[in-house]
Amino acid sequence: PIITNIDEKDLSSPSTTYTAMAATMYTVRGRLAPAEYSLFEQLTTQGAVVLKHPFRTGRPQKKRFQLSLVQGDMYLYMYLTWKGKHGMQGIELASVTRVTSGIDTDALKRTAKNIEKRDCFLSLVTADRSLDLCFEAASEQALWASCLTELIALEQEVKQKHYDDVTARSPSPPLLSEHNVSINNNIIT
Repeated sequence: PIITNIDEKDLSSPSTTYTAMAATMYTVRGRLAPAEYSLFEQLTTQGAVVLKHPFRTGRPQKKRFQLSLVQGDMYLYMYLTWKGKHGMQGIELASVTRVTSGIDTDALKRTAKNIEKRDCFLSLVTADRSLDLCFEAASEQALWASCLTELIALEQEVKQKHYDDVTARSPSPPLLSEHNVSINNNIIT
């Protein structure tokens, strides 16, 4: 989901541990091709201006997008962030369910006027909405699509591993037996 009003002190803050930063950078560097890693560095340092199509109403506007890193246990979680009318907004990469190219989402079908530039559109789709972008050139869109697809897959793997670790450490629920069955809140033993 789109996160609004992100507390900027949580994003890439001085309290971020060196270990978490090193682990994240090492993992990302090993996963991305050189051109993708160059885009990743640009997005984590100065950002990039891209035309964002509105999800609900309004006209497309150019926004500066950055990859923001949020402190996790041993890894930094990634958000694609931008300054919206309600402050910093962002989308957690692990929440993206699919990445699409072209005029594929309802928002783009409503707002995309230049269908000749169909190959310049990119959408990050979550369970409840989409983040729809338009690039100047198809090659730029292709680079963003490949980079974000790899980062999303990486984030989802990290989240799943964290979830698996947490569930492995938690105690198992008691098994139902004929001696401890509850019917209508009455314990039958």
